[in-house]
Amino acid sequence: MKTPKLIWQIFPPFLVIAAASLLATAWFSSKSFTKLYYDQLADSLKTQSRLIEPQIIDNFAQADEICKSLGKSTGLRITVILADGQVIGDSDENPALMKDHSDRPEFKEALISGESRSTRFSDTLGRSMIYVATAVVRDGYTSAIIRTSMPITVAKKGLTALHNKIVWTGLIITICAAAATWIISRKISRPIEQMTETAKHFAAGDFNSRTALPNSRELAKLAKTLNEMAERIGGRIETITKDQSETQAVLASMNRLENIRRDFVANVSHELKTPITSIKGFVETLLEEGVNNSEQTENFLKIISRHADRLDAIINDLLALCRLEEDGQKRNLNFELHPIMPAIVSAIELAKMKADAKRISIELNGDKTITAKINAALLEQAVLNLIDNAIKYSPDGGKIKIDVKKSDREIAITVADTGCGIDSEHLDRIFERFYVVDKARSRKLGGTGLGLAIVKHIAQVHGGSVSVESTPDKGSTFTLSLPKD
Repeated sequence: MKTPKLIWQIFPPFLVIAAASLLATAWFSSKSFTKLYYDQLADSLKTQSRLIEPQIIDNFAQADEICKSLGKSTGLRITVILADGQVIGDSDENPALMKDHSDRPEFKEALISGESRSTRFSDTLGRSMIYVATAVVRDGYTSAIIRTSMPITVAKKGLTALHNKIVWTGLIITICAAAATWIISRKISRPIEQMTETAKHFAAGDFNSRTALPNSRELAKLAKTLNEMAERIGGRIETITKDQSETQAVLASMNRLENIRRDFVANVSHELKTPITSIKGFVETLLEEGVNNSEQTENFLKIISRHADRLDAIINDLLALCRLEEDGQKRNLNFELHPIMPAIVSAIELAKMKADAKRISIELNGDKTITAKINAALLEQAVLNLIDNAIKYSPDGGKIKIDVKKSDREIAITVADTGCGIDSEHLDRIFERFYVVDKARSRKLGGTGLGLAIVKHIAQVHGGSVSVESTPDKGSTFTLSLPKD
């Protein structure tokens, strides 16, 4: 069975109570007003009797004329009855034809108490009347009774109009009471409905929802408690989620580091194994065959020397990377504000011999006054690695162009060559350790696969970055970006 809403549990009882109260009030008011109305009519009739008395008391002979005249002007029936019951004046009838009135109840009571009131059927007129009788006292004795009356239908017309007003007023009040009851019921139920909706959000896991505080102190306390509960639970969930995220991040980082370590060991093993295997093979050949052929021996020794140089280069680059990482983490590196051109010029001079061997020209453009907070030795190494990389992959007679520019946000050192270029699929990984586009060509040219990784680390310890743009068969442009001083 479906449970009704709270408002339908509050509104109908309130409405019934309000309607019952209004009906009881209307009934009591109707009774009270009816009694008051008849009392006022009786008082009015008695007042008319008292006003007639001075005109009758010494002029009984003219009583009938006076009754008819006053009855016409007031609209009332006026009757004068002597103490023995004889009618001597009546506004509506001929007193000579009227019966003795000594048996009329209002007449009897007025003789005893001086005044009386009754509502009864008139045999003379054939309709119900309201009678008020007052005694006319002369010389200490009741000499006559003046009776004023009016049809009950006339009285009821006024009373009906009064009752109609009461009914319409009660109906309007009932409608207003119903509206007020509805508003009050909604005022009570709406905050509870809002808190219910908020609780549903909590149940669905949305602890950011909040419920407004109602005007009622009790409901406001409940709403405040709900909000505080949601805040505490939300905070705990956020803490747990944060801890889980941190744990997942740590695990992911550990996995990444483990993958890097595994790849690093594999790459180092591979890169070291190749020259060692070659050296070992040629040494064994020399030991087995001897040194009878001096030309062959010299050739073998040159090959062994070349592989030894490659081993030395790999080890030196690995040591350089390790020092960069260690010094960067321990913040042992010194950075000072210096012009950057001297470091670039020094790198060009160190690479000049290799460039001249391939007839490659190196052009440098830039403002010599540009300064930055740098480690001069590391910057020289980074630029040298970029120039060396450009020389290796540029054809004989090629050209290398170095530009130094300063913008509002950074200093950019670009090294552009006219070499073979790099396919776009390799650009995202070109700065990884031991990653080379063409391994056979790289080994032939004496590359270790660590030069660009060293450039990346040097840029990072300076708070900068390195990027590359390349078009196959047209050349590559490497950009080393440093923070502005």
